[in-house]
Amino acid sequence: MGRFLAEHFEPQTTRDAAKRLFRDAVLRIEMETHSYCNRRCGYCPNATGERLTPNRRMPDRLFDRIIADLAEIGYAHMLVFNGYNEPLADRQILKRLAEARTALPRCTTRIYTNGDYLTPTYVEELAAAGLSSMHVSVHMNPADVYSDVYAMNRIAEIAQRVGIRPNYKRLTPNRLLVAEFPHQPIEMEIRAINYWSEGESRGGLISGIKEEYQRHLPCHFPFFHFNIGFEGQIAPCCHLGSGRAEQESYLIGRLDDFGSIYEAFASSAAAGWRRHLAGFEAKASPCDHCSVGFMDGSKKTLDAYAKFYRDRIKSWLKCGDTSAAPG
Repeated sequence: MGRFLAEHFEPQTTRDAAKRLFRDAVLRIEMETHSYCNRRCGYCPNATGERLTPNRRMPDRLFDRIIADLAEIGYAHMLVFNGYNEPLADRQILKRLAEARTALPRCTTRIYTNGDYLTPTYVEELAAAGLSSMHVSVHMNPADVYSDVYAMNRIAEIAQRVGIRPNYKRLTPNRLLVAEFPHQPIEMEIRAINYWSEGESRGGLISGIKEEYQRHLPCHFPFFHFNIGFEGQIAPCCHLGSGRAEQESYLIGRLDDFGSIYEAFASSAAAGWRRHLAGFEAKASPCDHCSVGFMDGSKKTLDAYAKFYRDRIKSWLKCGDTSAAPG
């Protein structure tokens, strides 16, 4: 679990100070190596976005710069190789994984995939390139509603195609289905989620999902996560930054605006997001209807944070001033 630090709430004005904050805080990085997604799910911004246009890759100079910054601090936490794209649609992912594994031997590499491109050979190539874990997501066809039967049939189809027998772990009817694909050395899991009831509106881009919910909970994402798109766009969390023009104003910036990923994470814009999301007041758009849980979601954790917030974070925020709303 990450630590909430006083430095989270004010911009760090030197590279060394920003580097210390990034090193001490960031536990998860999500990075798109290219733009393309082959699906158009109704509960995803890609349904009306531009991800079906010709694929655009992250420029080498941006990728190399990100990996070099991470190598400089010996980054050893989670590195996720996708955002709103389908990572396996471009086989350059094998090269990118291998480069990251060489430079960051202690990090955990992960991808989230829709499974459409999976074959036994591709799985072994991903393992050889250094992939640590893979989450396969079951998606419905665009016009379909969620169905446990469809999900089980889809899991069986993918399992047969990759030659791995699934071990079912959890079923919550009409909500969630989880199975494990036993494999070494990749930790593989396949999940079917009813995104229309369990998903998020992606900052208001998707209508009909939890529009009546008003968020008061704090959010830990901009404290411990770093999200960067294929063009270097830096978003405060994984639910934003899909490349849609409607959310351009919510971006922290682009990598080229900063001297390093450290300085982006420790910037004035990023600190403003954290000030807004640290407390228990009603959140402003685009976070107002987000129902993502806080930390591990347990009452014990939330109670401990509430006390920590009262005792420490409110003083860091100058007597509870959270006026720096996003956007």
